[in-house]
Amino acid sequence: MITIKDVAQDAGVSTATVSRVLNKDTKVSEEKRRAVNTSIARLNYRLYPAARSLKMGKSKTIGVIAPELSNYFFMFLCECFEKVLRQAGYSMILCCSNDSVEVEKKRLDYLAGQFVDGIIAIPVSPSYRHFKRIQQDIPLVLVDRNFSAFSTDCVLVDNAGGTQEAVCALIADGFKRIAFLGGDEDSMTSRERFAGYKKALETAHIRVDERLIVSSGLNMEGGYKAMDAMLACKKLPDAYFCVNLMVTLGAAKRVMEEPEEVQKKIVFAAFDDVYYSSLISWCRYFVAQPMQDIGIKAAEMILERINNPEREYCEIRLPTTLIRR
Repeated sequence: MITIKDVAQDAGVSTATVSRVLNKDTKVSEEKRRAVNTSIARLNYRLYPAARSLKMGKSKTIGVIAPELSNYFFMFLCECFEKVLRQAGYSMILCCSNDSVEVEKKRLDYLAGQFVDGIIAIPVSPSYRHFKRIQQDIPLVLVDRNFSAFSTDCVLVDNAGGTQEAVCALIADGFKRIAFLGGDEDSMTSRERFAGYKKALETAHIRVDERLIVSSGLNMEGGYKAMDAMLACKKLPDAYFCVNLMVTLGAAKRVMEEPEEVQKKIVFAAFDDVYYSSLISWCRYFVAQPMQDIGIKAAEMILERINNPEREYCEIRLPTTLIRR
């Protein structure tokens, strides 16, 4: 690979002069500038932006860690991140933690090794020490989930309020025995949504029936298992609240296996509204997150932290919208 030293030797100048020419320093004489540019063309020298950025102390790169790449919600956020970062002159490195804390730790170490200027992460568990460690050296913004144990910039939504509104809508429609499908005690969003579910029932003076709560995880498989468990009950619930998009899809898949007379009795409300939500015919209410605002705010926040590392940490909590299909 041709180096700056090769160019300097070919042009008969110092490496400092070549560097000044590359940086368009007007103090370099026209004669030396022509000699350097001629050598650059003759040797086919290429200036690698990454190497140059590292020398200047900035890589102009932001690392992003998402729990899974098959989830439309996470991928939409990543598109929003990339658009804002690209407009600011930054590139993005996307990593997947596969819903694993151990993989998440490895991805953080990898991004640190790439000398990223900042990291946007969607955590997978209550474990936070690896984030706290990385935050000491690299600006960090958390999205969708955060930790109470240490302060950092984060962008969240009103999980409890959105869920409460959806369950209250089901109650207003005459449904009393409402099941809660999916969820994970280790997930902050899951805990907050379950709190909203309980609040809606308590407000309507409806007893929380533990038999109608299935904490089977946050993925499609969990949704399928949760719905399968409910359909096995002697007395079906009046309606169902699904904790997120993937659980809704899994539950819908299980419902599709039932005869038409059973399908007609199914009514869902669910957290997350996406472009294909209307295809899930059993879902009467969707809690829509402001996905574009979440993505834009998080990307803007990491850029602000990079440019102003001493400012106070900020938590943004955005409202949701209830949509009836």
